[in-house]
Amino acid sequence: MFHAMSHYQYPPLSPGSDSIRLLRLMPDKDEKAPIQCELFEYSLQESRNETHLYEALSYVWGSPETPESISIDKHNLPVTANLHAALSRLRDCSFERIIWADFVCINQEDKKDEKERQIQSMAKIYGKANRVIVYLGEGTRASNQALENIRVAAEDESTNPSISEKSRKAILKLLERP
Repeated sequence: MFHAMSHYQYPPLSPGSDSIRLLRLMPDKDEKAPIQCELFEYSLQESRNETHLYEALSYVWGSPETPESISIDKHNLPVTANLHAALSRLRDCSFERIIWADFVCINQEDKKDEKERQIQSMAKIYGKANRVIVYLGEGTRASNQALENIRVAAEDESTNPSISEKSRKAILKLLERP
């Protein structure tokens, strides 16, 4: 039934506006359940706050060779396996999340100026997000160990005297990047 849905058709964004699309990732207690989402238009000018209540997702698109499907407003949208995995990891069991993910929130089939305008606004979109989530892919033993080593190295030097103060400060600066 999931794959029998019609293909999602993007409505155009309001012309001449500072609008973007945001993805409402619906909760599900079943980790294996199909990913259900809604897309809605959002104006970056609506709030006077410096940041907005959405999370921007940064990830590697990966190969389009073996697409996965998500449901947007009860319509099928093929996405890369990496984006599908990221959304699966980000989906909460009880609460919806509001996410900006370029592959979904920018109409990739747009042949006019909307796609170009959205791409040119990406720095602003990431900068206005409440936070940016970086999805590095599924963990492996080696990558999990590398992240743990970075975490330990960034701790107080008294707990890890083998790391120089200069290295510790450099790691902290890396982890504090906006």
